[in-house]
Amino acid sequence: MQSLLKCLFIFYVAQYVFTFRCDRRPYGSLTQPSAPDGRFKLEVEGADETYIPNQLYTVRITETDGESRFTGFMISAEGEVRQDPKNPRKMITLSPGDVTPRNYLTTKFSNRCHFSVEHAVGTPKSSTEVYWHAPASGNGCVTLRAMVAENKESWYEDGGPLSLYLCEDMRQPDDITPQVNYDCGICDEAKYEITFTGIWSRNTHPRLYPENDWLPRYSDLVGASHAADVILWAPGSLTTDGFKDVAEYANTTRFEQEIREKIGSGVRTLIKGKGHGYLKMNYPTYSFIRTDKVNHLITAAVGIHPSPDWFLGVSRFELCQGDSWLTERELNLYPWDAGTDNGVSYESANFPTFPQAAISRVETSSYDKHSPFYEMDMKEMHPFGTLRIKLVKTYKRDCTSNTNEEPSEPDTTTEEGTSTTEQPSTESEGLSEPEEPSRYRYTDSTGQPPLVTDPESSEDCPMTQWLEWTPCDGPCENGRVSGFQWRERFHLVDGVAVEKYDPNVDPSTRKEVPRFCKNHYEDFERRECEDDCDEEQNEVAR
Repeated sequence: MQSLLKCLFIFYVAQYVFTFRCDRRPYGSLTQPSAPDGRFKLEVEGADETYIPNQLYTVRITETDGESRFTGFMISAEGEVRQDPKNPRKMITLSPGDVTPRNYLTTKFSNRCHFSVEHAVGTPKSSTEVYWHAPASGNGCVTLRAMVAENKESWYEDGGPLSLYLCEDMRQPDDITPQVNYDCGICDEAKYEITFTGIWSRNTHPRLYPENDWLPRYSDLVGASHAADVILWAPGSLTTDGFKDVAEYANTTRFEQEIREKIGSGVRTLIKGKGHGYLKMNYPTYSFIRTDKVNHLITAAVGIHPSPDWFLGVSRFELCQGDSWLTERELNLYPWDAGTDNGVSYESANFPTFPQAAISRVETSSYDKHSPFYEMDMKEMHPFGTLRIKLVKTYKRDCTSNTNEEPSEPDTTTEEGTSTTEQPSTESEGLSEPEEPSRYRYTDSTGQPPLVTDPESSEDCPMTQWLEWTPCDGPCENGRVSGFQWRERFHLVDGVAVEKYDPNVDPSTRKEVPRFCKNHYEDFERRECEDDCDEEQNEVAR
């Protein structure tokens, strides 16, 4: 019986391979292929023995001796053949991805073989290039094969330098969701500091970076610590209306409200940190969260502006590591696509996706030259930001107690990132409480707090009132100027405006503004404006 099954298996495999192996000989040729002699080789740019799922690669046939030429070629992709898990007697072929022409004047899709392209003109050439869009994750290994013809009588295929066997690279970017621990056994609760730091800039991501330096900014950092059955956003799922606002408009208001409605029902702490823009894109923003053995996952997101619907973040990141809390981790963040807009570049016009698509990684190595990720290898992309997760303190809890019956109030966070509810705690060994705004209560020489002149600031982080808006700055056309205007205010330390230029003050004696206040209270604002041109601008326009 076993022998019969083996024979059937071999028969099905042979039958499938036979049906796939189409006739790839040069047009008009009646000869058999010669064994490759090493004068031509097949290579994949940026890949050795593995491929990254959904990555766009350049596949190349090239001569190796500096003088050989070929007139015809075909490049094919073959997927693995496996038993169908639903029907072991049936064989199925996994996706090999897509092979497409790079230059449609010299290359065309083959009408003889599936997943293949071939020459469109028979001129002598030393090399040729095509695209291979690698398959999605889970499709195993792919074989790329080449046929190279010097003429219709002398041609080569497969073997050695003319075939490549590539398997899926199982390594994942930092911001891919790790395995969830559905049985966290840690009794102690924990407090974490969450820090987002932006990296996106003209220097790190120059391709199609917005021309106007005032425009790029990050939304507020927003998210939550939550239970395993809560999904705020996740790859493969559809976005909520609130999360759509984060991705498309860098506006977190509605998404925050969606999270607040879940507090006490699967959400423990709201994550909220102030977003930064012009001149402060690389400034860190902070928030603090509480976790316990039920709420031991975190989800966070930061919108990118301008963009069609792109954002950074992590989904359902696990903090419960066996019998202890994760101590510290810094994650590199790469753009995600919310699936609500079809734009391909940062400043693309609004083009809603209908029907709405699922959240996925932004398409790197895009075919579209208008994309900032055109022909870009994911392995070579700079991260757009980092998320640092650091354990600050642990709180002793009795394992025998039923935490579900404790009459404790759920945590939320204020804009300063501090929890609105704190329970008595025992500081874990080697960990210390981070500096929080209560440490920064400034006093003057009389010991009294200085006057807080701006109602938007606080006693903890006092600031001056905003200065007047500057005149509208921009080009003058048809008697109207359209551009931007800005205004400033200054941090107060001991009643003195810090970082405000004063020629009579020795720079070495200037006071320092606490990091927390710098990161949570803006001292610079800008807005779009339109106004009549003044006389000087009119003269320049003429």
